[in-house]
Amino acid sequence: MECSVICHQNAQRQQAEQRANTVTWRERLYRWRQLRRERYALRHLSDDMLKDIGISREAVQRESHRPFWDDRGWRR
Repeated sequence: MECSVICHQNAQRQQAEQRANTVTWRERLYRWRQLRRERYALRHLSDDMLKDIGISREAVQRESHRPFWDDRGWRR
């Protein structure tokens, strides 16, 4: 009896973890829109502002030319 309760709890925990690791299309689209806005804003910062945050103009160009779906570090 005790084993079945523990097994059931483990199964519930695994299902909850799977749901937490699953990214919905709505979340993904929201993140892509966010990335596009951030890269657009970064591209339009002045050289002085970039110097303040420690990013070179070349790094900004590389980042801003990446496609919106290229999101290293985002959970997949």
